[in-house]
Formats: sequence, structure tokens, C-alpha cells
Amino acid sequence: MHMHPIRSAKMAVVGCGLMGSALARAFASAGHDVAVWNRTPGKASAVGGGTRAFDSLVEAVSGRELVVVSLSNYAAAAEVLSERGVAAALTGTTLVQLTSGSPADAREGLAWAQAHGVDYLDAAILAYPSFVATEYATVYYAGARGIFDRHVETLQAIAKNSVYVDEKIGAAATLDCAILEAYYGGSLAFLHAAAMCKAEGLDPKALFAQKNSFLGLISVTADAAQDMIEKNGFSGDQCSLNTHVAAIEHIVRLSQDARISARFPKELLDNYKRAVSAGLGDQELPAVFRTLTQD
Repeated sequence: MHMHPIRSAKMAVVGCGLMGSALARAFASAGHDVAVWNRTPGKASAVGGGTRAFDSLVEAVSGRELVVVSLSNYAAAAEVLSERGVAAALTGTTLVQLTSGSPADAREGLAWAQAHGVDYLDAAILAYPSFVATEYATVYYAGARGIFDRHVETLQAIAKNSVYVDEKIGAAATLDCAILEAYYGGSLAFLHAAAMCKAEGLDPKALFAQKNSFLGLISVTADAAQDMIEKNGFSGDQCSLNTHVAAIEHIVRLSQDARISARFPKELLDNYKRAVSAGLGDQELPAVFRTLTQD
């Protein structure tokens, strides 16, 4: 089988923290010509892996077709990009913003790029630095499809799973925040669940041994919710919201009786009860969605 060698891209990575360094090394090991820059020059020279460190940001990004930014936040990125000569050096290049932020940050980034003749993709990486360039890494991209298509082969060096989300520039940040909320919310729930077990003298291992039960329930409900949200109809014959609320009340009571924090289950109960107060008590669990789309 004849393999086409990947075209080597001239690129730069701005920001050499744990993530930026991992990205730069992954691009370099895929055969790309990678310039790196960091506000603290020592961090840039420590990246190694075949990358080339520059003391001057203007020199690092000049003549590069792709510039990947990985900084602590958008404010730091805006500050760095507004340094003298940087915008001019970036004109005609493609900037990939891999700093995590909100959709509003992404919209500001696009406005800046368009004002300076820079092509722009906003991206969100769902991986720890050690997962970069492994099958466990996913990067979401938003922006003009043509810009993504032009660079996707190069970008796959950091994640084979490079997912184009939407033309709307805030789409990658939206999806990232959405997935992370589901992750953090789910994690808090099972940690509180483990605390309930421990408080009642049950080894939390008993809960974790049933992992497939709770993951299975979440999966079934997510699939049902997808269809119900699409149709904007939440009636069904599985289990009414009233019944779910009664179950959550037991969880609150257990927590209070066991004298552990009941803050999280109370918050759950409030959200579910709000949907019941809105007259949705005889609908299915995903009906709660209706009261979450209002302030």
C-alpha cells in the first residue's frame, strides 16, 4: 500500500504550558516545522521534541501558515496578540484558538481576526495534555468549513478525532462546556452517592460495582431526551416526573438523616420540583428541560 507522506506545514504554537508543549511536540513529531514561543523564554526552549524556540513572538509567527494559540485564557491571548507587530505578522495566516473559553470569547476572537485579515478557527480540546495525539483526544472546531478543511490534515497530528462542529464560531466552546457540565454534574452526583453509602456504613465499592447500572440509566434517558427535545413533547408511559420527585425526596432524607451535605440533592429536588410546579408532573423526566430554558 502506497502511503502519501503528510505535507509538512510551517506553523507556530503560542504558549508553552503543559498543553501547549504537548501540542507543539505532537505537531513536530508528525513532521511539521514548529516554532514555539512563550512569555517566559525558558519555557519555550524546554519544549524540545524537534521544535524551535523564539524569543520574539513576531519572529515566531512570521511566515507561518498555521498559528495555534494555547494560553491560560482569552484575556492572556488578547494581550499577547495585541503586542506590537504581531497582528501584521499574522495577516494572511490561520489562527487556531485552542485556549478554552466561552462562546462570547470565541466571537470576540473572530472579530479581532477578521479586523486583521487573519483566518480563524475556534477550538476546544477534550483531553489532558498526556492524551494529546492518542486515541483518547478529541478536538472540536468551529468556524468557516473551508478553513477547517484546508488544515484538518495538519490538525490531526494532535487528535485524529478532529471534529468540525459548526460555522457558528461559538459552537466548539458551547459543545465543550456542555460535555464538561454533563461530566462535572455526573461526577458530583456519583461522589455524593459514594458519600451516602459511606455514611450509612455501606462500602462505596458496592456503588462503584454497579457503575453500569447508573451509566446505563443515564444513557437510556439521554437517548429519550434527545427525541423528546427535538419533538418538544415530553409525554410518555415510563415514569412520571412526580414519581422521580418522590425518589429524590428519599435521597434528601437519607443525606439529612446521615448528617452529610444535602446541598446537592436539595438542588436536584428544587430543579425537578420547579418542573412539577409548572404543571409537568405527569410528563417524563426530560420535561425538566422546559424549565431550564427559562431564566
